[in-house]
Amino acid sequence: MKRILVLQHVENESPGRLQSVAKKFGAVLDRVELWKSGCRMPDIGQYQGLIILGGPMGVYENYSSEAEELEVIRKADELTIPTMGFCLGSQLIAHYLAADVHKNIKDGKHVKEIGYYDVELTGEAADDPLLKDFSSPLKVLQWHGDAFDLPEEATLLATAPLCENQAFRIRNMWAFLFHFEFTPDMIRRQIEVDREWIHKDFDIVEEEVVAKAEELDGLMDEQCGKLFNNFLSMVKSK
Repeated sequence: MKRILVLQHVENESPGRLQSVAKKFGAVLDRVELWKSGCRMPDIGQYQGLIILGGPMGVYENYSSEAEELEVIRKADELTIPTMGFCLGSQLIAHYLAADVHKNIKDGKHVKEIGYYDVELTGEAADDPLLKDFSSPLKVLQWHGDAFDLPEEATLLATAPLCENQAFRIRNMWAFLFHFEFTPDMIRRQIEVDREWIHKDFDIVEEEVVAKAEELDGLMDEQCGKLFNNFLSMVKSK
């Protein structure tokens, strides 16, 4: 049985689709609910993989669990444990690697990406163990206003016009600024929770985002399953 440690920052940003695909492929996801008081961080050495989910905070805000999470990432890197980060998770990996994480500024303006977008996979993505079976452009869910610089020695895997650095790999770590795990129900809840933020400096039609989530549900499920299956192929059983 392959056990994966999942760092979850807020209740509404759960593993989502990852939970069902993990069950399908015979893996166990152990969640650390970081928003709960008294939450304890387990020893990453007892796990075969690490997944870091998203959240509304920024790494430049020095939120309460940040230092502990960075230490888990450091140990996972040291032990060569396969690691994936989505959205905030990707920014934490970039920050651990000494890359700058900042608001996404384009032509002097703060630019958010919220909803479904195309990202272009780079030539290096074709040979990447996680993305080797994916075609470009890749349809993904974006929900961010921050960006990361590409860490030194990292390989850029995906890019887009509004935010250049969308995904990278370095050693045993993969960082995705976008999401694979969100279900339509999670998006509905995310809209409720983030309503003020998604309407600030961004033109969004909530009903259109929900409709697109339903329309693309099958594709998102397929992509998440493919990604997780590729991830598990690098995870060693104990």
